[in-house]
Amino acid sequence: MAGLDPVRILLIGAAAVILLLFLVDTTTPSFTPALRRYQARYLPPGLSWKSFVTPGMLVVLGLLMRVPLISFYLVVAGALVLWRDVRRLERERKLLKPDQILQFVMAFRAEYTLQPSVFSMMEKVMDRTAGPLRSLMKVTSQTFFLTSSPQRAFEELRRRTDNVYLNQFAYVLEMAENAAPEAVIKALQGLEFRLRSHSELRQEVQSNLASIGTQTMIMQVVASAILLAVALVPMLRQAYTTSFGQFVYVGVLTVMLASSYYIDHETQKLGERIS
Repeated sequence: MAGLDPVRILLIGAAAVILLLFLVDTTTPSFTPALRRYQARYLPPGLSWKSFVTPGMLVVLGLLMRVPLISFYLVVAGALVLWRDVRRLERERKLLKPDQILQFVMAFRAEYTLQPSVFSMMEKVMDRTAGPLRSLMKVTSQTFFLTSSPQRAFEELRRRTDNVYLNQFAYVLEMAENAAPEAVIKALQGLEFRLRSHSELRQEVQSNLASIGTQTMIMQVVASAILLAVALVPMLRQAYTTSFGQFVYVGVLTVMLASSYYIDHETQKLGERIS
């Protein structure tokens, strides 16, 4: 470590901690619950500490390189990667989750079995629901109590979402006016069965996608280790201090980041397709 100033030593330590945390979480499942507890305590809901691996390494590499164009590029790239992950989290929060719809339908059926009143039971179950689903049910219920028209209430629900299972739920409840409660309950049970099948398929797909995500992350860590070696070894770093060398470095890194983004984007699209 001779010849390294304190700032560089701290940056190297930060890079080592980032890589170590990732490797521990990936290869040692017994440590995962402890990491999850800290994640829940210090990070926004839904945002994993792994979201900071790539941005953190890019910023650390940028500070270690101390080559104007490369350092600027790495810091900006790190910020953009983190911004992309935050935006994705916000988009995911707005998605209707099949598991949540299933829990709502099951709770509604249980209440409707005791008291077959559609909108009164909807309001009762709605109080135990959160997120976008709660907002949709609230608008549907309010529309009914304002207009006294179930048809207009469910039209408002369909206007606000194209979720196939909520549309089926609305269809079943529309038929409740002219059908016996037993028929409505049976139809709701059928909807629950379809939602369970969908959830099982979704879990299987997410499990497969998670393995792809882990492989991508490992490739990113290996690439980061190579870039870290370039930043630390003067002989290697010297090759990228010229204008041509800086453009080569930026070009190669751009290809790496673009490839990683493409894989991540395609797996995310596949995951959303089955959601």
